[in-house]
Order: sequence, then structure tokens, then C-alpha cells
Amino acid sequence: MKSDDANEKNSNDYIWESNRKSFSKLPTSEYTMDESRRVMIRKALDLDIIDVRSYAGYRGDMLVEFTTMEKDTVSALKKIAEELGLEVTVRQDPLQIYQVYCIVVTEDTYGLKV
Repeated sequence: MKSDDANEKNSNDYIWESNRKSFSKLPTSEYTMDESRRVMIRKALDLDIIDVRSYAGYRGDMLVEFTTMEKDTVSALKKIAEELGLEVTVRQDPLQIYQVYCIVVTEDTYGLKV
């Protein structure tokens, strides 16, 4: 008799798909995180943020993305990033959610020509 356990691998609700890469194979896991991103994340954890993630951008640049709903937090994140020598870009959506991108530019990777 088949069990109704929701954690079964053959369940339709099971989220892992064989064509997806595991987290250990993503670009940010192949290299050691540089000190500027580590410091940025440590300092941001004391602020009013909703989410944080780090990943490689399309040009090979390493990014730390912070999500917040507080304008004061955006200003604080920008100040910290600029002190660390990071490039900063802020995007705001219609729901007043800010996404702050702190970018560590990699000089050894070719970017797309504009």
C-alpha cells in the first residue's frame, strides 16, 4: 500500500528537478567570498532588511543584493558600500520595496559591449 507521506520523492509536490544545478555548483560557491562582501553583509544584518543574497552577475561581477522597505536603510547600505569601495545600484518597485545591489567589479572578466 502506498504511503500518503508528503515528503515522498515521487510526490508531485517534491520540488527537486533533475535538470536543476545543486547549490554547490552555482558560481558563488566555486570561489571564496571576498572580504568586502563579507563585511557588507555583516554590517547590513544590523539594519532593517528583508532579504540578502550574493551571486555572480552577467559580467562576472560579484553582487550582494539587499531587499528592504525602509528608505533610511537604503541610505545606510549605500554609505557602507561606498566606504568599502563597492558600486551601488538601487531599484524600487511600485510596492515601495527597494533592492540595493552592491557590486564588486571583477577586472579579469570581459563584459558585454554596449
